[in-house]
Amino acid sequence: MKKAIYILFLFAFIQVSAQKVYHKTYFKNGKMESQGWLNQNQKVDYWFYYFENGNKKEEGHYEANKKCKWWIFYLPNKEIEKKSEFENDQLNGFSLIYKKNSIIRAEKYDMGKKLKEWNSLSEFKKDNKLSF
Repeated sequence: MKKAIYILFLFAFIQVSAQKVYHKTYFKNGKMESQGWLNQNQKVDYWFYYFENGNKKEEGHYEANKKCKWWIFYLPNKEIEKKSEFENDQLNGFSLIYKKNSIIRAEKYDMGKKLKEWNSLSEFKKDNKLSF
């Protein structure tokens, strides 16, 4: 009987500890600093970070506490600064740099190492056969 209760208790504890929770942090001024999902104390899924003025600073995906997929970075005035692809917490893929909401430059990375840079959208589109 004691073994059955112990196993039941252990099973319940494992289930509760494995659940995702939505986590928020705040600046001293009371404004949101960050928000996103935690699973077993590791950042997962989509996260948002903010400047102290309340405007978004960056947003993107995590997998096991590491940046992955596309991330968007903002300037304090709400304009997009760049959009970058990550894998295992390193730049991996394209990084598109913006000025006044238009792409002005692009870069390509392989696990943190810059492979190529394009200084205009037309060069980038030509080399990568992309359309916007």
